[in-house]
Amino acid sequence: MSTPTAVVPQARPPGPTVSPDLACEYAKIGRNQFLSNIAARQGVSVADIAEHSGIENPDLVGVGQGIIIPHPAKHYTPDDILLPDSELIYGLGYVDFDIHEFVGSQPGYLASFSMVNEFGETWTGADIIERVALRFSVGPRVLLALMEARSGWVTNPEPSAYEIERPVGHRGGPGNLLIQLEWAANELNKGFYGWQDRGETAIRFRDGVIARGAPGLNPGTVAIQRVLARDSNYADIEAELTAFSAAYERLFGDPDQYDAGPVLPAGLEQPDLQLPWAKGEMWYLSGGPHGGWGSGSGWAALDFVPEDAVPGGCIPSDSWATAAASGLVARNDRGEVLIDLDEDGDVRTGWVLQYLHTTDRVAAGETLAAGDPVGRPACDGGAAISTHLHIARRYNGLWVAAAGPVPFDLGGWQATGGFAYEGGMIGPDGEERTACECRDEAVNGLSW
Repeated sequence: MSTPTAVVPQARPPGPTVSPDLACEYAKIGRNQFLSNIAARQGVSVADIAEHSGIENPDLVGVGQGIIIPHPAKHYTPDDILLPDSELIYGLGYVDFDIHEFVGSQPGYLASFSMVNEFGETWTGADIIERVALRFSVGPRVLLALMEARSGWVTNPEPSAYEIERPVGHRGGPGNLLIQLEWAANELNKGFYGWQDRGETAIRFRDGVIARGAPGLNPGTVAIQRVLARDSNYADIEAELTAFSAAYERLFGDPDQYDAGPVLPAGLEQPDLQLPWAKGEMWYLSGGPHGGWGSGSGWAALDFVPEDAVPGGCIPSDSWATAAASGLVARNDRGEVLIDLDEDGDVRTGWVLQYLHTTDRVAAGETLAAGDPVGRPACDGGAAISTHLHIARRYNGLWVAAAGPVPFDLGGWQATGGFAYEGGMIGPDGEERTACECRDEAVNGLSW
């Protein structure tokens, strides 16, 4: 009897390709800035920025507009592949990994650590690792290995005072396990999704060197390089990468054993989703594709404002955000609801919808039909200054780009791209809507 041959899913083609001689860096235009002074400060031409940023008229740019700065590549990062992409994502490769069990089995400071959060709740070190992994959808083995390489928290019961204050070695901002891990997770996501989806090939080091990620690297490796570079000089990056790999292998062995295959398989299709509000209501697209959680994650999310929302404040809407498809409410935590479409209760597998900034939310454990209420848009959870709904997709833990190879489709309206918060949607009959902080039915209004 013949042995069946395993079928390995084929990966989709990589994201935007960038010339090997350019280190492209994403930036936003600030107040009192013009392309001319940005170009002069960065040592590139206005024409180069305009070309790589899709800007037709360099004199017509606005505050907050995204741009790409194409630095000539003078330095490159090492070309060794450190780990498979699936290891960077809190997805299939982690289904059998118990964070609390692993942390409890180690002799280090992390196992006995606890802190009281702003709500008066006590979180253990394992609680914090799990929370950051879930929120950012970043692999906890990577977070633990980073901590071990930078501070020894996992295996050393008595780290130094500096190591206690900086568990991932980040020198900027306050020292706190939660804040340091959130910073690290966001930087890891910037490296991963910037390389995979957005053509960001530049890696900036503490000493000001801007290097290009070596051609041929995978997004997971670039993520590690980026987070380490932030607190390292360019001359030290090989030693830092070696230290990370050594820490990882001491804790978990060979990372390739956890390879769960392509993170975005060829042929992947989104399940049918309807607009996430009641028929007859008009909602407005206030934010095009942007980060699902934090500024670094894949630009998986869209923002919508219901017609009855009070402008400029956080008064909850009377309208309900509704389930775009049937599914199980796998998580309800401080403004965030995760709806698991395959209903296995594990947000690391299959398609998951994230609803953020809602109040009066549906309880975890409930099974919803398409159109059932999820919550009322407000400002709960994350960073929000006005009432709206933020909705995003994950697939096997991956933040799926809203305007990427598998476009976000809500009732036949498909997201279109641009830089963060830009872009819009195209309707089933070709009608176009553009994201803006306005309420104009012809510009950004959607209904069904």
